[in-house]
Amino acid sequence: MNIKINILEYLEQTVKTSPDKRAVIDGERSITFSELVNQAKYLATEIRNAVCSLNRPIAVYLPKSIESVIADFAITYSGNCYMNLDIKSPVSRTSNIIDLVEPIIIITNSAYIETAGEINSASAILNIDSIVSLDKLHTTDETKIANYLCTIIDTDP
Repeated sequence: MNIKINILEYLEQTVKTSPDKRAVIDGERSITFSELVNQAKYLATEIRNAVCSLNRPIAVYLPKSIESVIADFAITYSGNCYMNLDIKSPVSRTSNIIDLVEPIIIITNSAYIETAGEINSASAILNIDSIVSLDKLHTTDETKIANYLCTIIDTDP
């Protein structure tokens, strides 16, 4: 029996068996499992290039969308843990949450980048719009991703 310890193992298995199946549908847009993994691994590499931390919180300040799912998986691929913030919450409430958790990065998009800077000016901000392109296949260093993943254990966040 093959015991899986995290969500990425399930995702990788799904990519092997159903790479062209739609993973996320967002209105008129959708992304397949293979595209999701490709985009997430590319963003994970960009996250690790920005900060070389493991098991640290990374905030996702995005509406519920394909990009927020990519960000969550990318953060997991990078060996960190994600915290999704509600973009509809008042800035003061979100700022309090950020102050408590102290994420090392906030991932957002062009529409919310200014607000992300308001809620926390101390964290690095990554604009997912300038990194991930849904119509473009990115190449990633699979060895680097494998090295991040080998550090993850079942009790990590």
